[in-house]
Amino acid sequence: MRLFRSALVIVFSVVFTSQLLAQVEGVANDRDGVVFFIESMPASPYRHLGTVECSAFSPDDIDPLLDHVVKQARKNYEEFDALIFRPGKGLCKADAVQFYRDPKAKRRRGRGNDEPQVDEAFKLSKAVERNGMLVFLQNNPSNEYTLLGRVETPVTFRSKDIEELVDEISKISKDTYPDMDAIVIMEGSELRKASVIKFK
Repeated sequence: MRLFRSALVIVFSVVFTSQLLAQVEGVANDRDGVVFFIESMPASPYRHLGTVECSAFSPDDIDPLLDHVVKQARKNYEEFDALIFRPGKGLCKADAVQFYRDPKAKRRRGRGNDEPQVDEAFKLSKAVERNGMLVFLQNNPSNEYTLLGRVETPVTFRSKDIEELVDEISKISKDTYPDMDAIVIMEGSELRKASVIKFK
């Protein structure tokens, strides 16, 4: 009987944690009027316009890759609002989507050389679980959390493959902070540094 109760507590704990993680929202980054959903999904309803794939392109940094995908999307989908990057594709395959709007609302654009304005509601994201944790990449958690610490991949880890880099930083984070909930990969670190967090 005691064993059954223990198993029931473990199952309830796993289900509750999974439900909690599925509800976590973030605020996705945008650039030049395009919102990026990486390891996350939009919280606002949208319609799918089409799929974009990279041509042979392997930069050392994430920013040129994002710029490249945006450029590819603009060739075919003039009115897209966001890119949802498919997991496991190294940011080389994304869905171009357009958010549903209030028909009376006017689309806001920047003035002159300013960046186009993005509705803040369209930047809200729902995190997607990856290997038992959440990964915030070009995305910031909006729920309250405690910072457990920061980690980085060792200099001996030489891969430039985006999927391998995210897997490695996730593994290091989980090994260092076993009770963590998520990592926030730091901007400009080439996916090699992350803040490790636990939600309150």
